[in-house]
Amino acid sequence: MRHFCCQHKTFNLRTQIEISQFLQNKLKLIKPVETLTCNVMYKLATRRSLYNAAALKAELTGLQHHGGHFDFNHNLESAKRNAQIVIIGGGLAGLSAAKHLLANGFHSTLVLEATERYGGRINSKRFGDTFCELGAKWVNINGSHDSMYELLRNAEGLTKQLKQPTPVRYVHAAGQGEQSKVPSGMVELIDQLFRDLCRGFKVRDKVKSGGDLHSLDNVMSYFQSESDKLISSSFKHPDEQAMAREIFQSLFKDFSSILGCCLEYVNIQHITTCPLEQETNPIYVPTGLDNIVNALTHDLEKHQLQMGKPVGKIQWKTPTEAQFVGCLDGSLYHADHIISTLPLGVLKNFSAILFKPMLPLDKLQAIHNLGFGNPVKIYLSYKRPISHWLKSNLRPLSPLAQPNPSATNEATDSNPKRSWTRQVVEISQLPSSQHVLEIRVGGGYYDEIEKLPDATLLEQITMLLRRCLSNELVPYPQAMLRSNWNSSACFLGGRPYFSVNSSARDVQCLAAPLGDAEPTLLFAGDATALHGFGTIDGARSSGIREAQRIIDFYHKKHGV
Repeated sequence: MRHFCCQHKTFNLRTQIEISQFLQNKLKLIKPVETLTCNVMYKLATRRSLYNAAALKAELTGLQHHGGHFDFNHNLESAKRNAQIVIIGGGLAGLSAAKHLLANGFHSTLVLEATERYGGRINSKRFGDTFCELGAKWVNINGSHDSMYELLRNAEGLTKQLKQPTPVRYVHAAGQGEQSKVPSGMVELIDQLFRDLCRGFKVRDKVKSGGDLHSLDNVMSYFQSESDKLISSSFKHPDEQAMAREIFQSLFKDFSSILGCCLEYVNIQHITTCPLEQETNPIYVPTGLDNIVNALTHDLEKHQLQMGKPVGKIQWKTPTEAQFVGCLDGSLYHADHIISTLPLGVLKNFSAILFKPMLPLDKLQAIHNLGFGNPVKIYLSYKRPISHWLKSNLRPLSPLAQPNPSATNEATDSNPKRSWTRQVVEISQLPSSQHVLEIRVGGGYYDEIEKLPDATLLEQITMLLRRCLSNELVPYPQAMLRSNWNSSACFLGGRPYFSVNSSARDVQCLAAPLGDAEPTLLFAGDATALHGFGTIDGARSSGIREAQRIIDFYHKKHGV
């Protein structure tokens, strides 16, 4: 064909050359990549993705003709429509980012999820006569329009309930029946004293005075030092002091169970920068918290949320190479902007080989410094109603096992037969069930506990229940469900925390986008949010934050 036609007009040879050069440049940008590395070499398919083809077509047809030549600077709306945005991860951060981008006109947004389900660490499972949460469970009430509470409040037709106060009985794991009851007044007092410690009030006083700073080496040192002083000043009788010390130890394990790590590993800055404010009456969803995630996927077309797409290579912008995301199945996705919501555990293990070029040293250092815990949850289902033998929730009292802070791997303990039941924080009946118990674990050795055989767990938890209740007739459960975040290759852990080697500066460094003139590689997830660090609110807000960063860039670029 001698002439090129567009909008019913015929153009001369000079115009054809311009168009030819434009197409050649475009094709150079999306030329096939030969290899993909993620521990193993994967050969990428040479076929072009339909996603890329549609993007190129949209960009070509959007060209404007002005004064006899082409103007390749599209207007704002055209630029937003054609901007290729790839979001890695279909958890709260990724889905929140996608929804925010779509609502603002960025229709070429794609979410790649490695697993066959979306929702990230919100994972609800039908078990027994109820739904169990292997990850996040509670939604705190707050007024932020971007919060999980707002998302839950707007979910139509979804039953929501407030957590009601439930009686908890402290008992000695050795089994002392009714004699092991702890006065409720003592429990309430110690609980309030411990809440004050968690808010970091004493930390600020210590820093100002400059005294006893050795107790601020880590959270456990701080808790032990301050609790000893509180016990001495609040209880005079030796028996009361001993009981108070055991209650404090139980609360230490409770705090540890939330983070999924030994408190010796946690920087004191964790409770001063992001204190754990446990709400008295949070909201839960009896039919599963994952219901509210559906609201985030409502506007996503099937091709915009692709499941079973583990990423093997993230090529972010360089002067000579195109930017794209490559999956282990060989598919390639061109991207003008990439939002990574990869869990911190995955970044720790694979960031050095996932990103090309390699991430800047300061970002790699931040990934290395931050801690990543592994909260463990266990659910047991019984054939008959558990109210026949359990009248209230139980908190076993036993000395807190002291881990070796110098150990690099919890599973290398010299005593492999150590009883994991010493780490049990609470045994509780789920509020929406008559047949299911929830076992929360704290104190340490989470990775080891996760790997224990089912038969061992069932045997030992039944023995613990019988000792605590002084009842040899407590039955064995008929089924068990438990979390496995650490052994899941797509998570490699559960919740970030400030390790003794990290600080808030590492969170800010991890959250910083990369790209010279524009944000080409962005980072979201609960480990990138100082406000709500490690929470579902933090994950959601971080996704919206990075989506808004892209939106602001296009508005500024086009002078809006």
